[in-house]
Amino acid sequence: MALTKAVRYSGAPNYRPSGQVVTLPGISIFTMPSAIPDELDFYDIDTIQRYPLGTKLEIGDNTFRYVEFGGTTKAGDLIAAEAPDAAHDDLDPTGAGTGAGVAVGDKIISIATSVTLVVDEYAGGYMTIEADTGVGYSYLIEANEVAAGATGALFRIQLGLAIALDSTSDVKLNKSRFKELVIIPTSIVAPPVGISVGVGADGSFGWMATKGPWCVLTSGTVIIGQHVRAAGVTTAGAVIALDRDGTAEDEAEVGKVMDVGPTTEQSLIILSLE
Repeated sequence: MALTKAVRYSGAPNYRPSGQVVTLPGISIFTMPSAIPDELDFYDIDTIQRYPLGTKLEIGDNTFRYVEFGGTTKAGDLIAAEAPDAAHDDLDPTGAGTGAGVAVGDKIISIATSVTLVVDEYAGGYMTIEADTGVGYSYLIEANEVAAGATGALFRIQLGLAIALDSTSDVKLNKSRFKELVIIPTSIVAPPVGISVGVGADGSFGWMATKGPWCVLTSGTVIIGQHVRAAGVTTAGAVIALDRDGTAEDEAEVGKVMDVGPTTEQSLIILSLE
C-alpha cells in the first residue's frame, strides 16, 4: 500500500471577512474539499472532516484548534491526547520495507519490529529516537501505512533523517496532539490539550478551545485570579485549584480563573493551552 500523499499549505494566516483568522498547518495528509468559508462555525461537530487537523482559528482573544475526537466529550470538558502506546516503543528502524533507509536524508523509514498500525494514525505525530544511535532527534511524521502484526511498516518523515540510524536506535512513536482526543481521565496518562466546545464522539471532528476565556468543568473551590490544573484523581474532565504548596500539584496547569462556578459546574478560565 502506497503512503498517503501529503498536501502543502502556505501556513500563513488567512483573514476572513468575518474578522476570524484561520491558519492551516504547513503539511497535512488531508485535502480541503472546498475553500475556507467567510465565517467558520466552531460549534460544528461532524463525522465528516472539513479541515486539516490542527487548523488554528483565532477570534479576538480566543484560539481554537480543529481536532479528531477519540471518545465522547461534553461542552466544557478538559480533553487530552491519547496515551502513548507501549507497543510502539523501542522499535528497530532498520526494516526491509520498499524504498526505506536509515542514511542521512532518508525520508522513508521501515520498522523492523512487528507492529499493528492503522493507516496514517501517526500522521502529524512524532518519531523520536529515545536511546542509542541518533538519540535526541525528533522527526515529524507525514504518513504511515497499515500493518497487522507485521514487520517492515513504512513511515514517511519530513526533511529526512538528520543523522544515520542503525539497529540499536530506539524509536518511539507519538500521535498528533490533535488526534483521537478524549476527556482527561482521573488517572492522567497524557497532557491536557484543550476544552471541548461541544459534544464530541469517537471518530467525529470539531473544535477545542486552547487560549482565552472559556468555560470549564470545575472540581472543588477555585479563586479568581489564581491558577487551575487538571483535576486528576478528583473528577474526569475537570480543573481544580493549583495549590503549589499542596500535594499532587504536579498535574499540568490549564489557566487562570476569570469567574468562579461552584464545584461540578462551570468556571470561566483564561486558558493557556496553546
